[in-house]
Amino acid sequence: MGNLNYAFFEEYKHLDKLCGELYQDQHGISRYIDDMKNVPVNISRYIPEWKEDLEQLIRLRHIRNHLAHTEGAFHDEVCTQGDIEWLQEFHRRIMSQTDSLALLYQSAKEKQQRKAVATPKESQPLSFDDKYIAESNDLPHKEKTPGFYWIILLFTIAGGLLLVIWAISLLLA
Repeated sequence: MGNLNYAFFEEYKHLDKLCGELYQDQHGISRYIDDMKNVPVNISRYIPEWKEDLEQLIRLRHIRNHLAHTEGAFHDEVCTQGDIEWLQEFHRRIMSQTDSLALLYQSAKEKQQRKAVATPKESQPLSFDDKYIAESNDLPHKEKTPGFYWIILLFTIAGGLLLVIWAISLLLA
């Protein structure tokens, strides 16, 4: 019954070692998770599978910690074959630079290169060590039309009128 747990544990260590080599830190997956958590949502939402990857990494780290720190945990099946396969696939994605952080870096780098072509004097090389890799305006976003602002204004006025009517009805009651 514990064979899946052992296979999972080995795959997790394999991925953790790879991440550790990238970060030059013994807690590689934790560093990867921390970097993902530090990217603002308004930037990460443009990266496919970002949220799923982060949630899965956190969940699998929890399973690993349970196996490593709970006495007798290997006797109960706490992971699935799918968990093991996900770790293997994520390892392949890191190696092929198609993982979440690599995609974010590539996107920010492409945006920086487009800026460099448009305004060569103002551009600066993008460093992967930057805390957030890119500012929120470095990735595509939807423009709000003037009609959007009129709708917001109308809702605000309507809400204000309802509040006044409600207050008057309380005074008259």
